[in-house]
Amino acid sequence: MPGFAFRSLRARLSVVYAGVFAAAMLCIAMALYVGTERVASLQVGKELVASGAIYDRLWQQRAQQLNEAAALLARDFGFRAAVATGDRATVLSALDNLKSRMNVRNAFILHVDGSITGRGAPPTPAQVQILWQALDSGRRVGVAQWGGQVRQVVAAPILAPAEIGWIVFGLDLNAREMRSLEGMSPIALDAGIVLRTDQSWQRVAGNFAQVDRRAGQVFDQFLDKRSAFELHLGGETSFALAKSLPMLTADQHVALLLLYSKSAALAPYRPVQTIIGVFALLGLAGVILATWRTADRITRPLAQLDGAVGRFARGDRCQVTIGGEDELARLATSFNAMVEQIEDREKHIAHLAFNDVLTGLPNRSMFQRQAAQLLSMRGPDQALSLLCIDLDNFKTVNDTLGHPVGDAMLIDVAQRLTVAASGCFVSRLGGDEFLVLHMGTDEQDTVDMLARGLLAAIQKPMLIDGHDILPGASIGIAIAEGEGHDVDTLLRNADLALYRAKAEGRGTYCYFEATLNERAQARRAIESDLRRAIEQGEFELYFQPLFDLKANRIGSFEALIRWNHPDRGLVSPIEFIPIAEETGLIVPIGAWAMREACMKAMDWPAHIRVAVNVSSIQFRRKGLTEVVLQALAASGLSPDRLEIEITESIFLDSSDDILKLLHNLRALGIKIALDDFGTGYSSLSYLRAFPFDKIKIDRSFISDLLNQPGAIAVVRAITDLAAALGMETTAEGVEEPEQVEALRAQGCSSLQGFLFSRPVTAAAVHAILTDGGNLTRTSNRSAA
Repeated sequence: MPGFAFRSLRARLSVVYAGVFAAAMLCIAMALYVGTERVASLQVGKELVASGAIYDRLWQQRAQQLNEAAALLARDFGFRAAVATGDRATVLSALDNLKSRMNVRNAFILHVDGSITGRGAPPTPAQVQILWQALDSGRRVGVAQWGGQVRQVVAAPILAPAEIGWIVFGLDLNAREMRSLEGMSPIALDAGIVLRTDQSWQRVAGNFAQVDRRAGQVFDQFLDKRSAFELHLGGETSFALAKSLPMLTADQHVALLLLYSKSAALAPYRPVQTIIGVFALLGLAGVILATWRTADRITRPLAQLDGAVGRFARGDRCQVTIGGEDELARLATSFNAMVEQIEDREKHIAHLAFNDVLTGLPNRSMFQRQAAQLLSMRGPDQALSLLCIDLDNFKTVNDTLGHPVGDAMLIDVAQRLTVAASGCFVSRLGGDEFLVLHMGTDEQDTVDMLARGLLAAIQKPMLIDGHDILPGASIGIAIAEGEGHDVDTLLRNADLALYRAKAEGRGTYCYFEATLNERAQARRAIESDLRRAIEQGEFELYFQPLFDLKANRIGSFEALIRWNHPDRGLVSPIEFIPIAEETGLIVPIGAWAMREACMKAMDWPAHIRVAVNVSSIQFRRKGLTEVVLQALAASGLSPDRLEIEITESIFLDSSDDILKLLHNLRALGIKIALDDFGTGYSSLSYLRAFPFDKIKIDRSFISDLLNQPGAIAVVRAITDLAAALGMETTAEGVEEPEQVEALRAQGCSSLQGFLFSRPVTAAAVHAILTDGGNLTRTSNRSAA
């Protein structure tokens, strides 16, 4: 409804429908009330008209009686003789006798000379004159006024034999006469006589108020209409009937007015109207009650739904009671189904948000919450231990057996950890790294036992997709004791301890120590200095010669990078290259080394090549081919004078892409050498998959060449294999003259080691070459 704002649909429906039904009921009740009153008015009007007709008959009957009585007396001989002789006593006696019998107060003889003989109020001479004229003109019955009284007049002529006078009866139309008329009516009438004076009517007889101007207008409108009308007099409304009375003279107008009080007339019908009103009120109350209950029944499910939606929005679990099979019931059913689906989705989303999809263990977010909660709730004697578990050589499993096998392995490990760390919080941090939180008081022994149990559980063989796998793991442990620990610090300390466990040979566990943090700080310092070193050009190349045994001269130089730190001096690549590879800084450092090596080699004789070590990280990143081409183009070095030395580690990732890249480089004329052969996996499949130009035998085989049985056989096998595949061989770490002859005897192509020269600066390379570069003169050179 416009203008109203309902907060309740039930109230709106109740008001709207109750209003409509109540209006309809009130209209019906009003129509019945008005119709009843209309019918009653018509009935009363008919009764009033009937009473008016009775009066007419009484008027005529009375006039006829008086006329007959007057005519009978006028024909009486004695009476005529008394009138003719002037016997007043006889005349008066006869008139008195007649008045008594006819109950008339005015009776007299109007003589032809205008004199009057009789009793009662006589008319004035002027009135006599008017009366005489009317009688003489033939009017015998009518209304006349004399003596201040309106009277019904009946006259009869006295003939002897000529007309000697008139017998006149005057019946007073006064209050008594009106009450007499009222008593003859079956209804409670008020009868009266009104006389027109000037332009208004004036009451001259009757028990009602004077006729005012407005009532007079209505009176004129319905005079002699033979129908009742409503007339308002003196503050009361009555049904009225107006009849003109016949006049003896034409100069006056008198009328009979019959009134029937409306309240009295309709009184018999009031009970009916009261019953209609009562039933209307009862119906209205019933309509309101029925509408309210109907609206409540209709809107109750909606109210329940509204409340349920509100509770559901606040996070409460709610269901709506379903009743019936109508649209609301179906809506409630749909709501309940929607709530269940949303709750299922929320549970699923919450599970995904805090649990690992693969293993089902809590994820990093859940670990953060749990660790923070345990740290905050631990008592003064309690310690929280974090065990960071990382699988050993998991990457190899993924690379060699595929990721599905790796995923199955992770699931199996998660289940084993859950069982072995029963009562502890177990989560997967990501990849092959798991976390175990343990809260206790007897910390050291308990944690030792827990760590050993975890390792034992993981190291059990597993069979996945037909593959026998013997998994292993390393564990780093950090303990939060006392105050001042947070989750990030605890996790970082456990991670540092894990690095130490890895460094100590894997398959074991280590506790965090403060020195580990110091090492980590030192590592971060080196990383920061490396970034500065790249920008400020603090690197330089050293070169170590490789002797060609067949030509008995230097055949190539291996470029070795050194870091000339402004504070620490020359820093060994063993110290900073692993950090450069972990941070990716090896890419710009390797690109610089490639360009610098090619530039330096351009100053050497044309038969001498330069070998540059390329990290597996550079192979994983895009742009290595462009780096090599730019170095060759910038220096002008022929591709066949460049050797790229790689290790077997590059084949552990995306071997197809690596092989494609190696083939591309080799197609340019660049030599590809496999460094440190004999360590690592030494898979023969690598030699079959790619045609290396050279194999560099690791120094561990050369150092034991003269004093360990079988070492020569291993070297011989490698040289024979390389020769069969058309590859050169270089023996690394040659430091004794006897090793030279032995390696020559085994067919090595070239030698490299401190026996000939340590790595030297670019300037020293020219001195070596100036000396002729043969085996004898380059022996025992010293360098950095």
